[in-house]
Amino acid sequence: MRVLLTEMRRGEAKWGAALMGAVGVYYFTAESPDESDWIGWWTQTSLQVQLFAVIVMGSVMSAAAAWSAGRAFRHRTRLWADTAARGGWAQSLLLWLAAWLWALLAYAVLIAVAFSRTAGVSDVSEPAWTPLLLGAGMMGLEIAVGVAVGSALPSRVVAPFAGVFWYSLFVVVAFVPDTPLDKLFPAIDEFWSSEFEPNTTRMLVAVAWCLAFGLVLTALPALRRGAALTPRPVALGALAVAALVAGGTLVAFRTPVPDSYWAVRKEQPAQPLCTTSGRTKACLWPDDRHLLPRARAAVRTVDSGLGSLAGLNRAFYADGLDRPSGATAELPLMSPAATKDDLTDAMFSAALPRPRSSTCEPHLLKSAGGYPDTFLFEAAVRARIGAPSEYYGEEFGRALERITGAPRAKQDRWIEAAAGAIRACRPVPELP
Repeated sequence: MRVLLTEMRRGEAKWGAALMGAVGVYYFTAESPDESDWIGWWTQTSLQVQLFAVIVMGSVMSAAAAWSAGRAFRHRTRLWADTAARGGWAQSLLLWLAAWLWALLAYAVLIAVAFSRTAGVSDVSEPAWTPLLLGAGMMGLEIAVGVAVGSALPSRVVAPFAGVFWYSLFVVVAFVPDTPLDKLFPAIDEFWSSEFEPNTTRMLVAVAWCLAFGLVLTALPALRRGAALTPRPVALGALAVAALVAGGTLVAFRTPVPDSYWAVRKEQPAQPLCTTSGRTKACLWPDDRHLLPRARAAVRTVDSGLGSLAGLNRAFYADGLDRPSGATAELPLMSPAATKDDLTDAMFSAALPRPRSSTCEPHLLKSAGGYPDTFLFEAAVRARIGAPSEYYGEEFGRALERITGAPRAKQDRWIEAAAGAIRACRPVPELP
């Protein structure tokens, strides 16, 4: 323990961890909750911290670990180190553990900062820990690579190379997804709404792979140099087998298309959170109960705007919730801090009917400038409720005026008939 504390005190990793801690605190406090897609969702918060830790902090700490491991070359004490009472693998493990502990300390600070921001928005307290464990495991692997190359190659260029290598690898994996590299070196940059939760089994297997493979890597420089005290073959063999089994298992797991490799869908709640006003209803996941007051206000606005119109969707269910048959629609939630206006606009969009057939081709309306008749239908509904809509030119505008300028009863009949036609994949009726 004393040797470890000495290495942590004198090693260069502490500066890398301090820098990443300062940058991370700024990163997780600078964003406004109103503009964030993670502040308020616990799982998304964990993914965000994990992503920063793996791509940014892991790359920097790998470079710092490589610089610390090259100390024996810079001070010309490599031969002495190889004949010391402490074996080459033990020396590498000491460097790895010292750098990893500094990284974990900075990681804990970032977790506390990010969780405090989500706790200020969410009405539930359900942190997701497995993505954070995966981030810690990946940082361990990145640091192990830094220690391995720093102990093996007598060059000062090795340290920056280690950091650039990891950052470049994640860029390549991002552009070429769904490959074994994506599974073996995860940096999960995905958006999970409340319908998803981490796949605990896969993430724990990935943690085992990262740590086992990382520990094997730290032993390779001593084996290569033929140090006086070489790594114990039994321990090294056991770690190699564990890494092979865990890595092979990760590659063998299949991605549940179209879902994420690292996520599973939550079980349906016994009682979703619903609010009703008149003929309009909206239901949310229990984790999104902080949005219920805003959803209640949005439902009142939508019900007042749509009034007695028939043929439109009037029941809205958040992504992933089971929907009954009938005039229902999915309500997409892209932010845990969605405002009442955001929810209102999403409900108005979801209220529009969709063709029952997925192979339905759009019907172009000559009197509306050649645009699909669904565009004109949406503009007519939005004009009816006073919501803004897209502008598609003068001819389209004149067609819209024929609808909005008609008496209210005639508008209602056209909108209701057009809604039925759209669902049946037929052209909308003649304009009023």
